[in-house]
Amino acid sequence: MSKVSLPEAVEIALELLGKDGGVVIGGNSASNNLRWANSVLTTNGDSIDQTLAISAFVSAPGGVASGMSSGQIRSREDVEDLVFASQASAKSAGPSVDAMELVTGPAHSDFHEPATSLDVAEIGHVTSGLSEVFAQSDMQFFGYAEQSLDTTYVGTSSGTRMRYSERSSRFELCAKSHDRKRSAWSGQGGTSLLDVNTNSHLAEVTAKLDIQLNQIDTEAGRHCVTLSPSAVSDLMIYLLWSSAARDAAEGRSAFSNIKGGTRVGERLSARNLTLATDPTLAGIETFDHVVNLGSSALGSAFDTGLEIGRSELISNGVLTALGSSRHAALEAKLPFTPLAENISLVDSQGHGSLTDLASRMGDGLLVTCLWYIREVDPQNLLLTGLTRDGVYVVSGGEIIGATNNFRFNESPIDMLSRVIDAGSTVPCLPREWADWFSRSQVAPLSIEGFNLSTKSDAV
Repeated sequence: MSKVSLPEAVEIALELLGKDGGVVIGGNSASNNLRWANSVLTTNGDSIDQTLAISAFVSAPGGVASGMSSGQIRSREDVEDLVFASQASAKSAGPSVDAMELVTGPAHSDFHEPATSLDVAEIGHVTSGLSEVFAQSDMQFFGYAEQSLDTTYVGTSSGTRMRYSERSSRFELCAKSHDRKRSAWSGQGGTSLLDVNTNSHLAEVTAKLDIQLNQIDTEAGRHCVTLSPSAVSDLMIYLLWSSAARDAAEGRSAFSNIKGGTRVGERLSARNLTLATDPTLAGIETFDHVVNLGSSALGSAFDTGLEIGRSELISNGVLTALGSSRHAALEAKLPFTPLAENISLVDSQGHGSLTDLASRMGDGLLVTCLWYIREVDPQNLLLTGLTRDGVYVVSGGEIIGATNNFRFNESPIDMLSRVIDAGSTVPCLPREWADWFSRSQVAPLSIEGFNLSTKSDAV
């Protein structure tokens, strides 16, 4: 059995799929990471994962069926097995309701080039910086750093040949007091760990722990809060994932109009807030063409190769679009809106840092990050979760101490109607969703009547 490269495997699979065709995606994912606990490096790892995934199209009575398979490949025989499995899956599935003609997408000149190698220098940069962090004996540190480089090969039977290399990085530093009664977090996403200044993160968590020396008990209830960019990002990402035109048109989401159809055109906020995805956003660039294997509320394999542009779901406070495949857009009578794998939230009137925003709030609570976010009710997009690693009391525009953590119950859609102020848009790391979605640039927001429903014992 002779070995095959990923671009070769894509070509072989497309040849074997025959006249009915399909979509083939080869992925080479390289990563290395560090973990530390109790101010000691605990693990480090390097991995390279190569997979081939196939969406086979098969003619069926009444239309075209599609089926998927994926796995690791070492030889032509492995490719043949995956093609057979995907075709068998398609034959048992029945016609696809979203079947449409594949477009002829780009043909990248570097399609047959090997995957780009990942340099360990970035991890070394973090390791060097952590030595000074761990020297602080009055607290203990926990955290994680990772860099990844994903090279993706996309081929379709209509002639599309795309090769993407995408770098991602993530750094998280958590500091805890020795009695474990105080905890603070600082995180940074991006495309390179070389951009991480560990001393800046150390200074941030140290300052937060110092503030937490003054503990102020606060009752649960609806409070005026300022949410950090990280916290806002986690809520807006869930809104983005829930913004499917298909679900809204079928009356199954918070974006459905009770009179029928969708809420597109409705004002969601009095503020000039704009929520967008854009593959060309500086610093968080991502795929600029559709790459899909299967069908979902937000996409279709039959759209692979179509261009992704900037999409504004909310423009100056008004819901202007919902994510869709071509088929879903036709069904919902809305423009085709493929979403990129990043997010931007801008308030045209917003200005200043998170601290500036909290000061302008006057009296209230500053929430630094959220975790364990879960959906309670999709009909109004009600989410629940916990605050974590620092909730701070603001009085007279000054941060005077820290308070207990809370469980929250909020709809990010409804929350937008209660935004009273905003800061400048900045790059940030979503605390909850960083494993799946880390390309984020959002503004901190001040919210009136944020529902902190019960106290939490979490630190």
